Amino acid sequence: MRRPPGGHPTVEDMNASQQHMLDLYRAAQHQEPAPPAPGSGDVRAVREIRTWMKFRAVLAGRVATRRLRPTAAPAPASSPRVAVPAPVPVQPVQQGADRLPDVCGGPVQR
Repeated sequence: MRRPPGGHPTVEDMNASQQHMLDLYRAAQHQEPAPPAPGSGDVRAVREIRTWMKFRAVLAGRVATRRLRPTAAPAPASSPRVAVPAPVPVQPVQQGADRLPDVCGGPVQR
């Protein structure tokens, strides 16, 4: 990391998160809407690129389908089922002479 003689970081030394925080601060100072977070449009961009590639495939006369991934074989119908144990009932706490009920329901020493 390069540092100028004064020792303060330069704009080139900032990562995307630091730049975004600086942009948020500047937007707040000028009473402007906050900029979008870095990476917030990545999924949309990937979907748009995929749609564009499918469109280009149709124009070129190719089939615009996705490649199918191999699927796992379905489980046989006679597979044994795992039994789920029944829930254990909760026993009430015994209230002694030297105990007071707690706000959470447990006893508290006096």
